[in-house]
Amino acid sequence: MGQFKSVIKLQLLWLAVAILFHLVSLIRVSMGMASLSTSPPMMSIVQLPIIFVPILYLGWKSYLVSYAFINGLVFGLLFYMGHIPRIMMYFSPEGISAYPSAIGFYGGLLINTFGIAVAFYGSYLALRLAWKQKYNHPVD
Repeated sequence: MGQFKSVIKLQLLWLAVAILFHLVSLIRVSMGMASLSTSPPMMSIVQLPIIFVPILYLGWKSYLVSYAFINGLVFGLLFYMGHIPRIMMYFSPEGISAYPSAIGFYGGLLINTFGIAVAFYGSYLALRLAWKQKYNHPVD
């Protein structure tokens, strides 16, 4: 269970970094500079906690199966709708010049790669722990 709680903490770290990324983007926009992302910064700052805090709460309170499936679904959507298009944009003829900011492109790619990897590992650990608790035998 200790490793699973560490993954939840890493997801909280990812959430804080993602919000900070959009906060920096909001500051840049207010200074007349380009946004770091294609999404509106204020909307992202509001949406991220609304979407992810309940998921992390499920994990922290050990609702393992609910956490695993909702977490996997939401981060799967993030991968499909946010990560893959960014990678496809990189290999497109326009390249990253079609993105508002090169720093934002690479920063967002790095932040989301970390978040997606940690989330899927968290879902795996949650299902593994749920299986172990249900059948009362080690999974290792």
